[in-house]
Amino acid sequence: MAENGWYDDADVIREAARARRVARLGMSVVTGLFGAVVITAAALVLGVVLVGALALAYAMAVMN
Repeated sequence: MAENGWYDDADVIREAARARRVARLGMSVVTGLFGAVVITAAALVLGVVLVGALALAYAMAVMN
């Protein structure tokens, strides 16, 4: 920062680059967490479907 309290051009460029890096890192973290949530939800749905299919198969086997 210059003596008069204003940013120099080099400082502005450096701060903008830093802000872009921080924003990119933040978006990467958010995207990763979202992906983890989606994969977890898909695994839970698949598990419920498989348990339901096994229960149906067992019920059909017992009926015969």
